[in-house]
Amino acid sequence: MKYIKFTIKHYKGITGPLEIDLHKASLMPIIGVNECGKTTILQAIFSFDYFNDSFNETIRHLEDVYNLYTTDPQTPEISAEIEITKDEIKETLKKLKNEDTSLDSKIRSYTRLLKDFSEKIIISRDIKKRKYDIDYEKFNDNDFNDTLSRAIIKKLPYILFFDDFRDNIEEKIEIKKSNDEMSGWLAIVDRLFRTADENFDILELPNKEDRVRKTTLAKVNKILNDTLTKEWQNFRLDDKDALKIKVDYEKETETTATGQPIERHFIKFDVIEKDKDDNEYFFFVRDRSKGFFWFFNFVMKLEFNPKVVNNIDGAIYLLDEPGSYLHASAQAKLCKKLKSLSETNKVIYCTHSHYLLDPEVVPINTVKVASKNPDNFKIELYSIHEYKDDAKSKRSAFQPITDALQIKPLILDLNYKNVLITEGIYDYYVFEMFKGKRKINILPAANAESIKYFISLMIAWQINYKALWDNDDEGRKEKDLAEKFFGEIEANSNFYLLPHKTSRTKKTILQNLFTGNDLVMIKDELGLNRNSSFEKTILSLFYSKNKNKILKKISKDTKGNFKKVFDLLFKN
Repeated sequence: MKYIKFTIKHYKGITGPLEIDLHKASLMPIIGVNECGKTTILQAIFSFDYFNDSFNETIRHLEDVYNLYTTDPQTPEISAEIEITKDEIKETLKKLKNEDTSLDSKIRSYTRLLKDFSEKIIISRDIKKRKYDIDYEKFNDNDFNDTLSRAIIKKLPYILFFDDFRDNIEEKIEIKKSNDEMSGWLAIVDRLFRTADENFDILELPNKEDRVRKTTLAKVNKILNDTLTKEWQNFRLDDKDALKIKVDYEKETETTATGQPIERHFIKFDVIEKDKDDNEYFFFVRDRSKGFFWFFNFVMKLEFNPKVVNNIDGAIYLLDEPGSYLHASAQAKLCKKLKSLSETNKVIYCTHSHYLLDPEVVPINTVKVASKNPDNFKIELYSIHEYKDDAKSKRSAFQPITDALQIKPLILDLNYKNVLITEGIYDYYVFEMFKGKRKINILPAANAESIKYFISLMIAWQINYKALWDNDDEGRKEKDLAEKFFGEIEANSNFYLLPHKTSRTKKTILQNLFTGNDLVMIKDELGLNRNSSFEKTILSLFYSKNKNKILKKISKDTKGNFKKVFDLLFKN
């Protein structure tokens, strides 16, 4: 089972319904100006899973959830469309029965009602009451719907939140259950211990014999530091070697008001730093740099995901300004890491950093733009194709993309309506000469591979464009790569190869659009040697004072070939 889509209604500044469709994109950067609601969107998704309630002290996703911009706030509600089979629901109901036999009658009733189930279900959560309901007309018992929803969500992928500015690491984690559920940092630590021993239960650690406990802690420390060392190579924060983390057990005795002693048990983290004489110094994680703080938090939640214990993959990673404290090269590596994560998980992140929008890594048509309406303060989320605003606001929102693409402001000022992206400058010269009165702007790339950079620009600025490659091995390869990168829908509308003259033709490049006689005529008119290269011929023609006169002598066959290309690209 997996999440397909989230819908947010009446949550903080989001009136909604605002949809986050995970089925369409596994990697979703969100950009926008400050205070436009980017973080609110992440918090809303995070609040759906009750497992995350224990993180409210730092994430604050369950506080002040009513929309304060209206005098009549509605119930804040987060819904999730979930892909789940009939057998998976039956299995969940069976497990509930084993846990509580008093539910037997209700479970048998619900099992019978699954006859026409379509393998999708919508579960909604009232964030204020923290109660769930199931949008399936045959399931009409509100209390049992909440119970069943929690059992289903427990089996769904984990939703993780990473906040550079508020996220906290509990360096002393008490070993105890809360509301019969293990959650928060204790669940993360439990997963760490289970990596060392899959049958280990962190709740049993205080009861272990001292030598057994020390042996277990030694295994855990090795696994944790090996993991940190490996990941450190990907996120080098400075020139030092990775600091060592020590995981230890601690027991404290407190005296109650009645004089009774109470034992409390903790797992704690210490950072160990050595000097040149091998003397060890112990620090809290929070005492280290903000970059290391973020790194440790990220790796712990990434590598020791609690739900992995149940073999659940496809986690949802929510990152608010990830890596803000990392230097440029580390952010560039993080961008690749997020892309890699998205291959088996869903990654949604807010950013102002162009390093995290590298067009070689992130297809620009997956970027979303968050916006807050200045009239009613309503938060909306737009596809980059759909976003419309005044020029000043738009440029502010798109600045990270502008920086990522390394685009000069002058280019962004151009108001193109139809753009033809070609492989290179000679394509530009030729198509510019043959476009006639067509209202088309030719934009030359550096080569076949670099066309995708300019595709990113066109998508970002909502410009009607066509990308054209030579119909040879290299052109076909780069077109296919661009299609995989930007998606089939974008490719079907805008990606083209030069058309072949006949069905038997296997290769068509720019030069093939000219008849041989026309190229000879052009060289003769320009006074060039007939052995002159095609590139030299075209360059000389473009800058010739007699250009228009020579172009009038071009044959109908050659002109027809170019008309065929333009008609293919711009049918309207």
